Amino acid sequence: MLVGFVDLAYMVYCISTEKSYSSSLNIFAVVAGVFLWRGHLGAVRLVARFSAFFLATAIGTLLFLVPFLQPLDLWVTRLKLNPIASVLGFMVTLALLGLLAWTYGQLRAAPVLQALQNDGRSITPPRLAMGIGIVLPLVLTALFHFTLSGEAGVKAVDLARAEYGDQYKYAPTAINWAGNHVSAKLTAYNDYEIKDVTVEWQQ
Repeated sequence: MLVGFVDLAYMVYCISTEKSYSSSLNIFAVVAGVFLWRGHLGAVRLVARFSAFFLATAIGTLLFLVPFLQPLDLWVTRLKLNPIASVLGFMVTLALLGLLAWTYGQLRAAPVLQALQNDGRSITPPRLAMGIGIVLPLVLTALFHFTLSGEAGVKAVDLARAEYGDQYKYAPTAINWAGNHVSAKLTAYNDYEIKDVTVEWQQ
């Protein structure tokens, strides 16, 4: 419940300051917390599955997807240029992983499993949720590999270099097709600057 309220407050702050916001918690965490506080066994199973799914997804994303989307030297540059934000983001990520692991561990504790069993509910681990959580980042990594590292990704880097110069390195982050029109977003960076750029072309 506390995490949900904090996330809601952060969402309001982002909206009021016109900053980007993305989260899967907010009101859902508050509602889940209320049901868990009241000892609702159905909520226990549901939250345990979601915790397992998000934990596996987060770990898979950190291991496979994030390194592909952001090269190591870009991470180093972010750390050098904005160490406070980089460290804060790292700490928030660790806190989220810790929260998910703690939540899952609490809901898989022996007294909780005994209560579920006494109520005639299954106590098997949520293997399907974990499996989907691990496979999803792998699938996304494969999809991004074929799009961002393929012919369109190479062309996007060439166009960006021609427009913004060789003083930057370029990492494609998104490519969108609309008929024959292609739009690509890239991160341009060097030792002194990081910025987002966009290039477009007709196929």
